[in-house]
Amino acid sequence: MRSAAELSGTAVTASIDLAIGCLRQNFRTAPDAAAGWYHYLDDPNPGITASAVGLFTFGLAGGRFERSSEVVGYLTAQQRLSPDGSAGGWPVRTTNGFPIGEATAWVVRALSQPGAALLAGDSLRLGVAWLRANQNVDFGWGSYRGQPSRVFHTALNMLALHESGAGGEALANAQRWLIDVQNAQTPGWGPLPGAQPTVVHTSMALMALARIPGALSTNTMRQTAEWLLDRIEPGVHVERSTTVEEYDVPFTDGGAPAVFQNSLPHFAGPLALSAIFSTGVVDPLQPKLFQAVAGIIDSQLEGGHWELPRSPMRPSVWALWPFVSALSSARAAVLSTPRSKASLLYPGCAIVQSEDQAQDLTRRLLIQNAFFDWLRSKWLTLVLWAIALITTGIPIALLVTGRFSVNDFLTALILPALLMVLQFVWERRPSTRTGGSP
Repeated sequence: MRSAAELSGTAVTASIDLAIGCLRQNFRTAPDAAAGWYHYLDDPNPGITASAVGLFTFGLAGGRFERSSEVVGYLTAQQRLSPDGSAGGWPVRTTNGFPIGEATAWVVRALSQPGAALLAGDSLRLGVAWLRANQNVDFGWGSYRGQPSRVFHTALNMLALHESGAGGEALANAQRWLIDVQNAQTPGWGPLPGAQPTVVHTSMALMALARIPGALSTNTMRQTAEWLLDRIEPGVHVERSTTVEEYDVPFTDGGAPAVFQNSLPHFAGPLALSAIFSTGVVDPLQPKLFQAVAGIIDSQLEGGHWELPRSPMRPSVWALWPFVSALSSARAAVLSTPRSKASLLYPGCAIVQSEDQAQDLTRRLLIQNAFFDWLRSKWLTLVLWAIALITTGIPIALLVTGRFSVNDFLTALILPALLMVLQFVWERRPSTRTGGSP
C-alpha cells in the first residue's frame, strides 16, 4: 500500500530558499541610492513597488534580508507627502512622483514587518494615513480617492492596514464594502462589483476578510475556501481571465493630465493555496492540495523564479512572492518543522515524521495497515478455511494410521466440502446498500 500523496518539508524549504536566493542574486543598487529590485529582476534600476514586494517576500519566507536597511532607506526617501504633511504615499516609475495605492499598499506591507518598522520612522504612519485618506466614499479603494473601487485593491489595502496594526474604522468600513460586493450566486468575488467571480479576486478577498475576527462566519469561509479548492488545478498557476489585470489610471504630471496603463500580473493557483491554508477552515490533508504544492515545486525554474506568462524569458518579482506565500502557508499548515515529511494515507489522515529519521517507518506502518485491512475484509474466509483444514487434517491422520477406512475418510470430507461451497457462495453474494443514493 502506498501513501495517497506526500509533502516534503525539505523540498518545500529548498524551493523557498531557491526563490529567496533569486532575490539576493538580483539585488540592485543605483548611483542615486536606489536599492532593491525592479519588476523585471534583470533591470539594473530598482523600482518602488518591486522593492517593497521583494522585501515583503523575505518576511513571507520567515527570514530577514541582510541589506533590508538599504531597501527601507530607499523606500522612505521616495515617499511623497501631501501638501499639509499629514500623509504620504508612493508613486511608481511611470507616474512621475504621483502616489497611487498599488505602490503605497505594498510599501506599507513591507515596512510593517518586524525590523523594517523600526527603520521606517514616520514613513509607515504617514503611509497608513495616505491609505485612509484615499479610501473612497463607498469604503472601497481604487488607485487613489475618486478612482473606481476594485476588489484586488480593497483587499490589498485591508491587508496593509491589518499588518500595520492600524485597522480602525477604515478597515471596518472596507470589510462591509467587500462583503456587499460578493457575488450573489456564488461565494466568490470578481475584479469589480457585479463582475463574475475569479479565483484571484476571491482568494484576495478571503485572505483579507479572514484576518478580521467575525468578518465572515466559519461556514461562509468554508464555502468560499471549498469553492477555491474545486477550481485549483495542480500544476496550473494562472487562470486565463486574470493572467493580467489591466486598467487606466489618470494622474497629474506637472500640472498636465496624463494616463498610466497599469498591468497587474496575477497567479491564481498560488493565491488560492495561500487563502485555503491561511483560513484554517478546510482540512489541509487532501491529495489535491499536496499535489498543487508539488506542482509549484516542480515548475520552479533553475534561477529560482517561476514563469511570467507574458514575459517567459525574464525573471520577475511578481513571479516570486505568490509562490513563496503558498509554499510558506503549506509548510505552516501541514508540517511540524521545515524538515518534516507528511505522508497522506487518505484525506484527513497523514503520518508526519522527521526526514532526518529512518524513512522506513512510513513503509512499515503502511504495510501493517494494509495487513490489518486485509484481515478485516477476509475474516470469515479465514475462519472457514481454518475449520476446513482441521476437519480435513484429522481424517487424513486417522487414515494414515489405519484408524479410518477409505469410506470413513471420504465421509469425513463432506464437511470441508460444504464449507468451501459456503465460502464460494459468500464471496460472490451481491452487495447491498441501505438507504441513500446509488
